[in-house]
Amino acid sequence: MSKATLYSLAGLGGATGIGGGAYLLHENSKASKPEKRTVRSKLEKAGFKILDPSDSQHWSTLKNEYNKVKQDSTKVFGTHTQNIEEGELKSLCQSFLEKDEGDESYGKSKRWCVVPVTVSSHLGNLGRKALSTADSGEADKSQWETLASSYDNAPNKIAGTNNLGSGQKWEELRSKCKGLGDKKNYEDEFDANLSSSITWCSIPS
Repeated sequence: MSKATLYSLAGLGGATGIGGGAYLLHENSKASKPEKRTVRSKLEKAGFKILDPSDSQHWSTLKNEYNKVKQDSTKVFGTHTQNIEEGELKSLCQSFLEKDEGDESYGKSKRWCVVPVTVSSHLGNLGRKALSTADSGEADKSQWETLASSYDNAPNKIAGTNNLGSGQKWEELRSKCKGLGDKKNYEDEFDANLSSSITWCSIPS
């Protein structure tokens, strides 16, 4: 970039001197500042899409689910004695999404402030392909067999399933994964189900 262009961008015309240099140094220092890491940016990095304020259908769903657990402080943004409206939930999300990424509200924001997803659909956002869990047929059988062959001796198993039995192990694993994949992000055990699904129910895309 030529000096003339630099000066033009700085609004200095053809002038030179200390003032122009100081301005450019100031601009460069601002540009080098690290971007603030917020709950919003952490969610986006994790593959979630922040819910648009105009998406009334999803807000209505989340509001109804929120009100079912409104007195459980581990799940909502503070307990409520009365049901909240969509506008209040939007305001809460707007506030908590701008908190530092390490804030304890991250998990709650994941429940209430993003476009709802199931475990299976979110796998695609993480660059993974959920294996078929159709009850009939043998879709993805070879991949299921590969995963099932290492399950019984693995340390990180699906909760409540110590082994896959003595029958068709790949079918048993497929059945377990079907139950995991339907879990929605605003429901309990979403994170645990997602973790298990990454390991046992999917392959890289």
